[in-house]
Amino acid sequence: MRLLHPETIRIIAEEKVDFKNATSSKRQVLAHAWAEVVKFKAQTKSHPKMFIDNDVHLGFYMSWVYLWGTMAECKLNPDVLNKYPDLREAFDLANTDNEGWSLDKIDQYFDENYLFSDCVSLYYKGINIFPFVFRENWQKYCPVINLKEVSRQIDKTMNKK
Repeated sequence: MRLLHPETIRIIAEEKVDFKNATSSKRQVLAHAWAEVVKFKAQTKSHPKMFIDNDVHLGFYMSWVYLWGTMAECKLNPDVLNKYPDLREAFDLANTDNEGWSLDKIDQYFDENYLFSDCVSLYYKGINIFPFVFRENWQKYCPVINLKEVSRQIDKTMNKK
């Protein structure tokens, strides 16, 4: 389980990210972000990577995922949120009244370090969003530029065990 940074969600949905060598598609990444929250709510257990513990704020987050997910032609079902009234109410408010909510309500949960973490996590799945976050300096921040080198290093480490 992992929440994606709101900027990661926007980049995946809106930018021309190359998914040619990826293990997931654009829709799979966005649908997974949606499904992970639904799964988290159904389990009712705490999880360190699901750190938005306020149902109202989680509803705003889900609205953000839904907005960008539907723009990317994901088939997300908001009816699954009906079991959680506060979450659903915030979700509906965010989707119907653009003046009544802002990304500020969920931005407090995310920072640049978390966005970098998303970049690395997706990079290991063959999805490079580094250039959209760091622009022309992206290679300075990417831990290993070549995915074959990532594989070589991981294989070398795993073979030692």
